[in-house]
Amino acid sequence: MRTLFVENLPPVGGEVVLERREAEHLFRVLRATPGERFRLLDGRGGRAVAEVLPGKTLRVESREVLPEPERKLHLFFALPRRNRLDALLPACAELGVWELHPCVCARSVAEGAPNDRWHLQLVEGCKQSGNPFLPRVAEPEPLLPCIRSAADSGMTLFYGSVAAAETPTAASAREVGWVVGPEGGFTPDEEAALRETGVRPLNLGEWVLRLETAAVCGLAVLRKALLVLLLACVAVGFCTGCRRDVSRHPLVRKGDYCRDTGDARGALNYYRRALEKYPNSPVLFMKLAMLCDESLNDPLAAAWYYSEFLRVAPNSPERETAESCRRSALARVPQTDERVRKYAATEEQQRLRVRQLEEENRRLKRALADAKKSLAAKPAAKPPEAKVVPPAKRSKTAPKPVRRNGMKPSKHDGTKPRR
Repeated sequence: MRTLFVENLPPVGGEVVLERREAEHLFRVLRATPGERFRLLDGRGGRAVAEVLPGKTLRVESREVLPEPERKLHLFFALPRRNRLDALLPACAELGVWELHPCVCARSVAEGAPNDRWHLQLVEGCKQSGNPFLPRVAEPEPLLPCIRSAADSGMTLFYGSVAAAETPTAASAREVGWVVGPEGGFTPDEEAALRETGVRPLNLGEWVLRLETAAVCGLAVLRKALLVLLLACVAVGFCTGCRRDVSRHPLVRKGDYCRDTGDARGALNYYRRALEKYPNSPVLFMKLAMLCDESLNDPLAAAWYYSEFLRVAPNSPERETAESCRRSALARVPQTDERVRKYAATEEQQRLRVRQLEEENRRLKRALADAKKSLAAKPAAKPPEAKVVPPAKRSKTAPKPVRRNGMKPSKHDGTKPRR
């Protein structure tokens, strides 16, 4: 299903008013015909499905508003040249950046301010990825004052460094920022000031990256790190209270190895086999959810595993984060996927089935307890005595065995041998 951008989404049943550029793209380029359906985004979390009517108009069939993400990514970057900026902005929208902060550095090679072209590139990124939140854009500021202001607000910040290496540890941070310098890199004074402010170095490899490459790679690493650290917190919280650490099971270890080596299908197989042995393990549900969400690109399966995690761990301290990840995964599911309708129906059916099974379990427990009480109250019945049947006697009138060919009679023929 193709996506259109609308500044103001009307309510269900209302007529959609498209901007001139979107209307020309829909009816001249795509040649939309009555009956076709398109997805609409407003950039503020609103999402809808509209049908094309005769007369080149659209009517909203369904509408929803998605909540803001629990953890937000920010990008602080020196302005690149125009052609590289055109490639960077859509990628930021696709990666779910919440806000862009242009910075003026000592070695900056370009200047400029946010304009309509920036907005257009970000809109294209949201349309391509389905991200319902259009990234915000701040006004350009000098690097150090901008970074100090972000650090004072409690944001966890990282910057690229070839010499230093540090593992992201921002599991509890609600806002994470990635700082990218100009094409010539930060000056020694700027890098020292970043360290003094509390910005942490993060190594993306031994080679120097271009500005737009470093920006995209760093955002992807931090986005992945937030989910991995969420899993680590969940695993620690549940494994410390379990008699047996599920993460140490051989199947789980093999799955972790396959995941770390890039074999996502192999990891999926091992995790599922482990789930058969531990069907109510929140750690396994979270591992499967993250695997489907990040490596297998199956957001619908990820949403289902997130739902199962919330079912088996309703009082988890990471419940809000898991719920946010679930909504984010559902937001990326194409509406043309036939499993979407089945997923919604199946989820409600599962809740109903769980309630039915719980009630049936309680009924059977009561019946079992009543049966045990009735058996304990009755005296044990004696088994019937077996009747002894005497052996049958041989009749006196039975014919005697006949001697054949002068041979002695056998011991078993009933006659006495001669003496």
